[in-house]
Amino acid sequence: MSIFDNILFKISLFSIIYLLILIIVSPLIDHIFTSLDEDIIGKENNLQILGEIIGQVITIAIVWYTINLYVSKYLENLFDIKIKVATKTAINVISSIALIGLQKNLIDKLEYITISHPFRLTDLYG
Repeated sequence: MSIFDNILFKISLFSIIYLLILIIVSPLIDHIFTSLDEDIIGKENNLQILGEIIGQVITIAIVWYTINLYVSKYLENLFDIKIKVATKTAINVISSIALIGLQKNLIDKLEYITISHPFRLTDLYG
């Protein structure tokens, strides 16, 4: 019996590999978009900040999809194993939490727009 047949080993190995990839990729995505401080200095309104939030979320979704599609196939070929449902679920949870959790600019803007300066009717119609 190979060590690669052990589900706990596979989940641990793939989670570590995905986490390392996301620690490299996430800051790159985050730095593409402006920080909340830059938005405040530039006097951007809530709609402009919301537009950046939507753009960043779409970018994250595309990157997350691409990473999950290609890295899992690469790892299956590299280690000559089949990734099953439990491992795939663990990879999805780890990668989504890490990718979103490492987006400081996005988190700051979401807190700002929902807690500190929520939308008002005048923002939408004024």
